[in-house]
Amino acid sequence: MTERGEAMRGLCALVAAYEHERAGELVAAGADPDRVLPDGTTPLLRAVEGGSPGVVTALLGADRRARLPEAERARLLAAARRWYEAGAGAELRWLTGAEGAAERRVVEEDYADVEEVVLGGRTVRAGHGVVLTGLEREFAVPTPVGELMDRAVPRPDQTIGPFACERVLRTNPGSGRFPGPMFDLAPGMDRF
Repeated sequence: MTERGEAMRGLCALVAAYEHERAGELVAAGADPDRVLPDGTTPLLRAVEGGSPGVVTALLGADRRARLPEAERARLLAAARRWYEAGAGAELRWLTGAEGAAERRVVEEDYADVEEVVLGGRTVRAGHGVVLTGLEREFAVPTPVGELMDRAVPRPDQTIGPFACERVLRTNPGSGRFPGPMFDLAPGMDRF
């Protein structure tokens, strides 16, 4: 196997293991997160579907708008939205055909706790709302404030930190699409 092939296999393994720091290092060293794999996906698409905000951020890199054609940006946004709207458990149930309750546990990522969902032999993280919000920001997709606020409140099937989406948006204060801190909406949430 070539050195590039080894790097791609390593990158895919790090994405699957949610090793965002090491995946970012491999991308910085030249691994291509946009390379089309035999199944038609890319490491970046796998990261989006995997629901880890940390992994997606690591694979996006600094030149994302110039690097990703509009069709690929739309594909990434559609995947993140599909997973967010369906919920991780429901999407895994549809993909795997598995029945019964999903196993759920909370894991810590850089700036938020993220629920990890296991069903039918597959594991994903339920951070798709944060991933979607981050991709919209990065790709300059206008998003209604009400929708952003809805994402900032946890849904019954997700335990991601309640204001992770708001925190993602505050990292880019010039977006002009978010009215400001939402901490007044729920007492005690300022710790996020």
